[in-house]
Amino acid sequence: MIVFPAVDLYGGRVVRLLRGDYSKMRGYAVDPVEAAKGFRDAGCLQIHIVDLEGAKAGEPKHLDALEKIAALGLFVQYGGGLRSADAVARALNSGAARVMAGSLIFKDMRRAPELAARFGGKIMAAVDVKEGKAAYAGWLKKSALSAREAVERLSSAGFSSFLITQTERDGTMGGTDADFYLPFTVKGRYIAAAGGVTDERDIAALARAGVDAAVIGKSLYEGGITLKAALAAAKSA
Repeated sequence: MIVFPAVDLYGGRVVRLLRGDYSKMRGYAVDPVEAAKGFRDAGCLQIHIVDLEGAKAGEPKHLDALEKIAALGLFVQYGGGLRSADAVARALNSGAARVMAGSLIFKDMRRAPELAARFGGKIMAAVDVKEGKAAYAGWLKKSALSAREAVERLSSAGFSSFLITQTERDGTMGGTDADFYLPFTVKGRYIAAAGGVTDERDIAALARAGVDAAVIGKSLYEGGITLKAALAAAKSA
């Protein structure tokens, strides 16, 4: 099990939303690059960056921050506003080790094989689950596909890495539903879980469900768990 501390960005600041609601944005008095340095110095060599401003605008807005954070030697998983193959390429060229794409995929599923072939393991399908369906466009639109149908179709199209977010739990610090991930954790797939991951119990439960990585955001900033404790829980899971 791997832990990815999350850094969500808007207007150059570290922020968190509640269930994806921009009207419920909370900012934190920490510089994004300094936050990343702190994670690195605590022994975490990977980071999850979401460009919330980019997601809203439909194009990446924080590639400068991405470059600075990648320069720290971290494995950066980056998403938000990557609505074209060109935007994906720009993010990768700016230092992302892996990008997360949702809207780009779900607006036209016919392009999925092309994207998987072009970017291979450097692109991860972001399956944001809202009311059982795969959501996109900042979680404002819902696909006709269930999360399970979406993952199956994308697996057939060549995708092997998936970020699956329980949107109703995101930013709540209310815990995850680890059993939700059981249908997705099959051999040959890399599954990262997000949404409500709060403490050591969540990390252990996700590991038992076969999840490969857990994304932790608000809980790190508001005292739900320390990064040291999260890393220890992941190591022992």
